[in-house]
Order: sequence, then structure tokens, then C-alpha cells
Amino acid sequence: MISAIFLGEPMTKRKTLAVALAMIGCALVARVYDVRGLQFNGLGILAGLGAGVGYALYSVFNKAGLRRHDGWTVLAYGLLFGIVFLAPLQSWQLVLAAVQQPGAVIWLIVLALGPTLGAGLAFNAGLRYVQVSSASVVATLEPVIASLLAFAVLGERLDPGQLLGGALILVAVMSLTRATST
Repeated sequence: MISAIFLGEPMTKRKTLAVALAMIGCALVARVYDVRGLQFNGLGILAGLGAGVGYALYSVFNKAGLRRHDGWTVLAYGLLFGIVFLAPLQSWQLVLAAVQQPGAVIWLIVLALGPTLGAGLAFNAGLRYVQVSSASVVATLEPVIASLLAFAVLGERLDPGQLLGGALILVAVMSLTRATST
């Protein structure tokens, strides 16, 4: 919706339905129906809303930035702003203790190069060809893939609600793919 306002991207019925399906699917994958895991508190709700708005604005700002700059530059600015805003919220004692763990620095480098740098560059490359609203729906494949990896690698179980949620996300993504290919 924010991309329609700030970037002039059309919000079609198909996109609106895809966004709704993806949101419902994400809620199911996260097991929102399991009330034992739900705890409502003001800070948690505020943080969740902030994360959602922040991600939406991140995508819109990236798309706008890519109109003038390459993907590396846009990602560098995004990471810089992330450091400026998130560093003051960190406990430096815990950060130093974590870095001193055996192998921690190597894993941090791997995470920095793969999921952070690699995913950011891939996302920016995709934004050159895809509207933000569509890219955001496709990005909801992340919890589906994470759940499947947790199942395959860590032996975690997936219940029927989570499988239904994953299926709804796949339907949402496929509906957008079908819309762009016809």
C-alpha cells in the first residue's frame, strides 16, 4: 500500500488478494492460533508494528534509491542507517562476550556475507525489475523456507496450520507470477 502512495505503483485486486493471502499465511506459519505462545504487551506490539513499517519503508526507499544509484550503494546506505539506529540499543558487554566465543567471528563473517550482503544485493537487483508490492509478497516466502529448513535440518515439526499457511503464501506468490506472465 505504501508503494502505491509513494511510488505510484498500481494496487490491483490481484495484488490486494495476494497481500491478504500472504499475511494470513505468515500468521499461520508463525502459529498465531496457538494462544499458549501469545503474550500481549505494549513494547512487543510497538516493536512488531515498527518492524512492519520499517520493512515496508526499507523496500520503498530501496526502490527509490535504485532510480539513482546502484544496488551496492543503496545497500551500503541501508546498512549504515541500520547501524546508526540499532547500535545504541545493543548491550556492548553482551556483544563483546559473544564475539569472544570460539568460532563466533567466522560465523559473523559468514552471516554478513551470505544472508546480509548477498540477500540485500539480490533483493535490490530484483527491485529493478519488480514492483515493491510484488517483491514484498515474494519475500514472504522467507518464513516458508525457514520453516522447511528447520524441519529438514533441525528436525522441528510442522503442524497442519503451518502447512496451510505455507500453501497460502505459495498461492499468493504464484498468483502474482501468473499476473506478470499474462
